[in-house]
Amino acid sequence: MKRPSQDTMLALILFILLTAVTAVAVWQEAQNAINQPTLASFSNEPEGARALYLYLKEIGYNTSDAVRHEFTIPDAANVMLLLEPMPGITEGEWETIDEWVRDGGTLVIAGWDFGTSLAMGHYDTRLGYLWNQQTAVSLQAPLLTSPPLPADAPLTTEATLATDRKDIAVHLATDPEGLPVMVSFAQGDGRVILSTMPQVFTNQGLKVKGHPEVALNHITAAGDVKMIWFDEWHHGIRPEVTASNNWLQRTPAGRALLYAGVVIFMGLVLRGRIFGRPIPLPQETGRRAPIEYISGIANLSRRAGQRTAVLQDYHHRLKRELGYRYRLNPTLPDAEFVRQLAAYEPDLDIVALQNLLARLSTHNVSEHELVELAAKAAEFGKQ
Repeated sequence: MKRPSQDTMLALILFILLTAVTAVAVWQEAQNAINQPTLASFSNEPEGARALYLYLKEIGYNTSDAVRHEFTIPDAANVMLLLEPMPGITEGEWETIDEWVRDGGTLVIAGWDFGTSLAMGHYDTRLGYLWNQQTAVSLQAPLLTSPPLPADAPLTTEATLATDRKDIAVHLATDPEGLPVMVSFAQGDGRVILSTMPQVFTNQGLKVKGHPEVALNHITAAGDVKMIWFDEWHHGIRPEVTASNNWLQRTPAGRALLYAGVVIFMGLVLRGRIFGRPIPLPQETGRRAPIEYISGIANLSRRAGQRTAVLQDYHHRLKRELGYRYRLNPTLPDAEFVRQLAAYEPDLDIVALQNLLARLSTHNVSEHELVELAAKAAEFGKQ
């Protein structure tokens, strides 16, 4: 059986890798779709809050879960539900929230996860866990009466609140210990409500007797409710981006293209294959003799008719060679240069040198005269 070529094997390996990466990407997207954030307003899971969102809209409340490219609270909202937020609320976001509350907004923070614990810590309040022990909850003064809670409602919790604040009002507490479960306090013209009963907001929890009333009492504490905003920004939800670079990074199809590019690039790097067939180099490369370069430059000068420039070069070179030993300036006028040179060399043929320099300064000489003058200049320079 004929063995597959290296190109075939490389293509097969790349195909297998690309298939595996695509399968992992599809699995991750499926997991993301299944593992939706707890108490997300769009989640139909038992721990989601889609039923609450639709319930509030059905009974006449204006609700929204819109998010923008930057964290902002809608202008029309005066109730904000921060339900089981993820960790990572920044200082700038807290400044936005606190300013909104001071201007008259009602902030509801409910949950018992780590993110909720950090959020409540912003208001100097700590969570105390009961380690999954269902503890009965009873009403405290002031009573929650909008709407009234059923007297036999089976209210329980798995966490309590602890704080050193003196300005809190306890609405719900454990029975009989009296540990706070739902508290509120004023901040500027607004109010902050902290609760360890997130189950009353869930799709599954709203089916339990008394839970819808408790959920509504969290909201009606704002008085005149204009709009209820579900904060999905702190559930990791960001608006859809249409820019091409974000499309590549944030959509399954874009990530698949990135994965494919990475796999192909890695294959090319590992294979070490050049783009195109190699060109064999000659075994021996012939070297040109130096005279060929000289002849080439001379032929170019001859074709260009640069005889005057060549004469000027010989003129300057001759004066430079003759005056080098006496440090004479070769740019001196010819007569002055010859006079100073004769002072150092009494035997100098002044007339012959002057004639030669004069002829080297002429223009429009023939090629024969150029060769003759060049030879005389070279001979005079050796003297």
